Amino acid sequence: MFEGMNKPDTGMPQWHSDLAIERRRANVEVEGIKYQKEESGAFVWERISVSSAEGARSIGRPCGRYDTLTLARMDTLDEDAIDDAANEIAGELCRMIDGCGIFPDRLLVVGLGNASLTPDSVGPRAAELTHPTMHLKELDPRIFSSIECSEIAVLSPGVTARTGMDTSDITVGVVDRISPDAVIAIDALASGAPERLGTTIQISDTGIFPGSGTGNKRSPLNERTLGVPVIAIGVPTLIDARIFSHGVGVNQSNDSSLLVAPREIDEIAAVAARIIAGGINQAFGTV
Repeated sequence: MFEGMNKPDTGMPQWHSDLAIERRRANVEVEGIKYQKEESGAFVWERISVSSAEGARSIGRPCGRYDTLTLARMDTLDEDAIDDAANEIAGELCRMIDGCGIFPDRLLVVGLGNASLTPDSVGPRAAELTHPTMHLKELDPRIFSSIECSEIAVLSPGVTARTGMDTSDITVGVVDRISPDAVIAIDALASGAPERLGTTIQISDTGIFPGSGTGNKRSPLNERTLGVPVIAIGVPTLIDARIFSHGVGVNQSNDSSLLVAPREIDEIAAVAARIIAGGINQAFGTV
């Protein structure tokens, strides 16, 4: 969730959502917002481009691109479907990086979240499955050049409660040390629709607030704070429990928010990590 931009300006009660696709529905006529829907086999892409301050205010998101992949519930996917979804993510990441106008010689992949908290574990799990390659160039540049991949470094900074340090501070330090061309940040998100849980992957070029999905957002990771483009990949794993209270909206209730996850969240998080890491490995690394 982006600080200071957490509610679309619609005048209607809103559930919290980190998905741009859920925030555009009441704002399709706003200047500066473009929407496109594409079908790709069993998958659906919904692409939102925000290019004006008015558009950014209306959906509560910074200007940029938000591309959302919808697929079947991840815990129901077979191996072929998981591979196909990874292919979709690989293609989209290449397009997003190209749109940033950079060539990804060196990338930093950051898996955000708490590995010990299943709904928040997508980032660390994906980082664990992403193949690092930067050390290969240092060991043998000749062999590395034959692989024809980017130099990839992988970071799982953990959470402040365990490290005592802000995730952003850790990431800034690593970026300063290795000077990547771009950062790919992976995190859990919150959705405002039950049908989005475990069925959606959002990719954006606007950066991310670590911990937004669990309601504990930290300092942002974006081009302004890191000095390089930040591609954010998020999977909705949590939903505000108040959405299940009939007729009660987030602007109508004073109750504390309770975030809940699907019963199958462990398998959803595991498959989401495989899809995301598979896409990164295919697009820039080794498989």
